[in-house]
Amino acid sequence: MSKEISPGGYHWLNDTINSLDPETDYELMWRLMSCYRSNDFMNNMIYALTFPNFIITTHGCETVWRSDGGKVVKRGAQRVEDTENYNMTWWHYGPSDKRCRDAVEHINNLHASLARRYPGNFSYNEDFLAVLMHRLRLRLGLSGFTEKEKIAAHHFWRDMTPLFIREDGNSVCGYPEDFEGCIQFCEDYENEKREFDVKMQYIGLAIFNQFAFRYFPYGFRWLGVSIVKALTLPTTIKAMRLEPVNPVFQWLIVLFVGTAMSLAETLLPDPRESFWKKIETLDVEKAKARKEDIRGSDQAYCQYIRSEWSGPGCPFAMKAE
Repeated sequence: MSKEISPGGYHWLNDTINSLDPETDYELMWRLMSCYRSNDFMNNMIYALTFPNFIITTHGCETVWRSDGGKVVKRGAQRVEDTENYNMTWWHYGPSDKRCRDAVEHINNLHASLARRYPGNFSYNEDFLAVLMHRLRLRLGLSGFTEKEKIAAHHFWRDMTPLFIREDGNSVCGYPEDFEGCIQFCEDYENEKREFDVKMQYIGLAIFNQFAFRYFPYGFRWLGVSIVKALTLPTTIKAMRLEPVNPVFQWLIVLFVGTAMSLAETLLPDPRESFWKKIETLDVEKAKARKEDIRGSDQAYCQYIRSEWSGPGCPFAMKAE
């Protein structure tokens, strides 16, 4: 990624994105599309909305839940942080940059290590193809990606996909030929008939509650859970056999979240710096404080989830490995 940009006026992001060529500038376009209007709250919410889509398979939920909930119970906020760090390294630097490729290699090594413990669980291409942000924006009543942004998104992930290695040692393959193919792939994946495993439900509940625990005060955590449940794909809620949010309340949540995002994009100035650069350049004291905050949140959440759901046979009351 050789081309760089300088922030301009109050709303400079869209103007800059529209001035670029998606055939050649797609890495820079993806950085501007994904890294500037981001923050910890949004990243945690997007994690809560997207990750459950990848555990509604028996191989996915087995690897994540293990025997006692794994990180989603014991280190939920740290798991979000790790996901955020790797994702934003990919998004900010792009597949042509060594920092991005090194971050992908770390994930490949992690999956290879887990594959030795859970053989056969890392051979599925669909696990690596993300549901694109475009669809969430449409669901919230916001504008989706422009044609230029669709091309940039497709090309960015086209170059990212071969970097991921499956359990058999081959690169992930079968990437769709265009953006509409990505949408079709996601819809086909979501509508597959699936064998139910109760671990899917446990993971979904743990992830939704982690988001609510971290960002909503006591007494309002039900609202945090309701927000992510309302915005989660109906097919995923059904696959996890969770009770959906009341339709009227769901409509209100979608309206509220969509309106809040629209107002923020319309009234607030565009950020001048990538959110990832802010995290990456924290000084020693601030980085230490961030780690301590995450560690404290995880300790409190682990106690909370096991005390709230501590009935006989409750999965969150199991003794940790």
